[in-house]
Amino acid sequence: LSMKSVTLLLSEKDITRQIRDYLKALGIFHWKNHQGLGSAPGVSDILGIYKGKPLAIEVKAPKGKLTEKQKIFLDNWSREGGLAIVAWSIDDVIKGLEDRS
Repeated sequence: LSMKSVTLLLSEKDITRQIRDYLKALGIFHWKNHQGLGSAPGVSDILGIYKGKPLAIEVKAPKGKLTEKQKIFLDNWSREGGLAIVAWSIDDVIKGLEDRS
């Protein structure tokens, strides 16, 4: 299997686990956000702080798409100075953090 094929087999849960392991290895303070009653509409899956800035990561399965509420949440987050990343793989997070370094 090629790396692209392996990535397509990963579930959103698997990708979330990879991202959280990576963030932990870098010592980045973060948590898995569990959507519930009273949550902001479209709130991202992983929230944290990176180099003093709010961090929001919306995790998607390889063929997943953002909802309109998720787009609005990430746009608002960015507008207020936060780092917003949509991650279909761990590579999206690595690139998003490198771009902010």
